[in-house]
Amino acid sequence: MRRRKYTVSAGAALLLAALYLLLDWDMLLILLVPAAVHELGHLAALRALGARVRRVSLSVSGVCMYYTGAPGPGGRFIAAAAGPAAGLLFALASAFLGGRLGSAVLMKCAGVSALLSAFNLLPSLPLDGGRMLSALLSRRDGAGDVMETAGLAAGMALLFAGLLLACRGRGMGLECAGIWLLLSQPGIVKRRGVL
Repeated sequence: MRRRKYTVSAGAALLLAALYLLLDWDMLLILLVPAAVHELGHLAALRALGARVRRVSLSVSGVCMYYTGAPGPGGRFIAAAAGPAAGLLFALASAFLGGRLGSAVLMKCAGVSALLSAFNLLPSLPLDGGRMLSALLSRRDGAGDVMETAGLAAGMALLFAGLLLACRGRGMGLECAGIWLLLSQPGIVKRRGVL
């Protein structure tokens, strides 16, 4: 039996359906185009490194690419860094064009892309920054402890910053991101008996 190359979880389908129902086309583009550029950055780097993407899976927490053939820790670092790099370049280009053309949609795309890239650079798994740190630490003793500590620190920092912003009436987005990041930590997931 042949495994499908692209899979979409039920949660991701539900999230996409909710976004489709709740947002207008401009907002959908503003959210989805920067995310697509980010993932295309990963894909381009993997292909340049000679890796072959075997499967792409979309879940509520994002896109996961399963690949073979990428060279060692350096290749993993480059592949992880390519998504945020593509997102930052897209943010700069969108901001430039948005300013030139007076396009609010392009300016919002620039903001979303910059925010997505910055968030993904946090040194915490499953984010790209965590994958980059993991590649750097792959040959060191105690790398798992460093990764767990970095992930918990990043999650707690987001949670507390989000609490401060929520108390000032700035919304709960950062707080929710901190909770999600904490719940995504491999050490916490294992202790909860999920894995």
